[in-house]
Amino acid sequence: MKPLLLALALLQGMAAYAGEVHSNGYTVRFDERIETAPGDLHGATVGRISIVRAADQGPAWQENTRLQPGCGAIAAVTVLNDSYVALCGHLGGRHYTQKIIFMQGNSPSMASVDQFDSPSAVRVERDGSLAIDVLRRDRFPGELTGPHYFPTVYRLHRDDATFGFVPSFDGDAAERYWQHYRATRQAAPAADVLPELLASLLAAQAGKQPICTELATLAADLQRDGQPHDAQGARTVVLAWLHKLPAIGYPRFDAPACRGTF
Repeated sequence: MKPLLLALALLQGMAAYAGEVHSNGYTVRFDERIETAPGDLHGATVGRISIVRAADQGPAWQENTRLQPGCGAIAAVTVLNDSYVALCGHLGGRHYTQKIIFMQGNSPSMASVDQFDSPSAVRVERDGSLAIDVLRRDRFPGELTGPHYFPTVYRLHRDDATFGFVPSFDGDAAERYWQHYRATRQAAPAADVLPELLASLLAAQAGKQPICTELATLAADLQRDGQPHDAQGARTVVLAWLHKLPAIGYPRFDAPACRGTF
């Protein structure tokens, strides 16, 4: 229910409009358009991204996209700093995508990251890097029913060979995972959201939070709620998920660090 309400609330702010900013000698626009090419999208409202050089109005980039501009409270186009502009678009009020344009040099370059049900703004970290929070669902199809949202902090990586978003589990990201853990912990019983709670704790291991104590508390909560009935069974359930979660990209559980605590 919550993702549906979120999508409806965001959709209310997605009236037809174009976003435009000026940055580092370029004009960046994200317009709505009507798809005229034959196919499934014929007649649908979609988008066009264009970058024009301010000096001579010459085109530097143009891209037709299925995305419509804007993500509710997140603007269609945002200047992040002298080097980067962020675009945010949606597919009919769902499936949100952020695109980052590197504005330095003669030819702008672009990277994308999907945010699915819950868009969040790109932020500039203390070291000048760009980061974004992503919640992914359907990570264990056939095993988990209902929407389970697994958090990942993505950081933009750029060098001579790479320009794109990569998962981050460093000390700075650890605090974001810890915040997600605390919010999820307060929102639902541990038994209902155990996999995403444990994913957040695994991701937070690079920080200074007491995840060993939290693991023991989660196991005690499972036992108290009767899922399962004894302490060893509860610990077994927690350990089983801790061993499964690295398969979808989370760090491995540092068991020696928790010896004697969990």
